[in-house]
Amino acid sequence: MGRLFIKLTIIIGMAFLLFIPVNKFVGDSYDYNINHDILAFKKDPHPVDIINLGASHSMYGYYFKPTGLSHLDLALPAQTLQYDFKLLKEYGEYLKRDGVVIISISQMTFANFEVLDIGNYYEILDHSEIEPFRLLDYYRYMYLPGANGKSVNAALSGTLKSYRWDSHQPWANDGKNYAERKYKHVEAQYREATKKNYVEQNVKQLKEMLEYCKAKGYKVVLTMEPVHQSYQEHFDEDVMNRLVFQYLNTLEIDAPFLNYMNDPRFGDNKDLFLDSDHLNSDGRKKYSWIVYEELKKLGYF
Repeated sequence: MGRLFIKLTIIIGMAFLLFIPVNKFVGDSYDYNINHDILAFKKDPHPVDIINLGASHSMYGYYFKPTGLSHLDLALPAQTLQYDFKLLKEYGEYLKRDGVVIISISQMTFANFEVLDIGNYYEILDHSEIEPFRLLDYYRYMYLPGANGKSVNAALSGTLKSYRWDSHQPWANDGKNYAERKYKHVEAQYREATKKNYVEQNVKQLKEMLEYCKAKGYKVVLTMEPVHQSYQEHFDEDVMNRLVFQYLNTLEIDAPFLNYMNDPRFGDNKDLFLDSDHLNSDGRKKYSWIVYEELKKLGYF
């Protein structure tokens, strides 16, 4: 019995020692810290000229610092309209009186119904706004990220992305492989959302958010960020009408809609993109200047 106890103690001790570096590896990973800009703002809040909402297209889309404007990016990967609204209500108080709210509309806005990682919101939203919020999940996510399978997979994926098969590299086949995979994913998500009535719920959520902005006196603009031509080939006019525009057209939107999805200044220039549908550092700087100039024309600044 004593030997068994010693063996178990050694095994548990070794497992714990192995877990420590794994836990640190995940805790230091980019995906685990994806909300770091919002968290930094929460620790040092200040008035801002622009708030942008949305998912990854928006998160990688805006950088207004060169324009002299103060900017709070509240977009996160796979963020739903529901959480756009929650974050706007949490941080909207910091928007200047003449500030602007950018609501990003993407190919999956009305089909997006699942928050991929609720842990992203644990430190940046009031816990009463997080659905579902479980205390055990919170402590596990905060202090034991290495015990979360999704977090481990995301950290490994980010570290090993340069070792993907050639066919899975973002620009394999001029970006067409990536765009096709994304198209299939969005279509599957859209079918599921239609079946479960999520599309109608998202339309209603967008309407409520626009009404809230009007009541608060916020200046609002809807945007659609540029994508590469390889992506445009899959998300053509007919597809976009089915996925997005038929629903936008049912809303009485008293706000400009700046649609740059097929903007020729970006479409065939891979140097401005991380992949077929996300701008890189150079792309977001160029795009943000374009949006800024358009907002000035509209009298927003």
